[in-house]
Amino acid sequence: MTFLALLDYASVLVFALSGALVASRAQLDIVGFAFVACLTALGGGTLRDLLLDRNPVFWIGNPNYILLAALAAVA
Repeated sequence: MTFLALLDYASVLVFALSGALVASRAQLDIVGFAFVACLTALGGGTLRDLLLDRNPVFWIGNPNYILLAALAAVA
C-alpha cells in the first residue's frame, strides 16, 4: 500500500467520523448513521469523479471505501 493510498483511506475515515458525529447530534438510528457517514465520506470524491468523467467512480472500483465508512459509523 502506497502512502497516497493510506492518506486516501485516512481521509475517508475522518470524514465518515465527522458524518457520524452529525448523525449523533440528530439522534438518527444505525441506518441513518451509515447513510450520513457514507454520504459525507464519499460524496466529494464521487462528485469529483463525475465531473471529470472518470469511469468507474472510485468507490465502485474499490468497495473497501464504503466498508470503511460504514464501520466508522458503527464505531
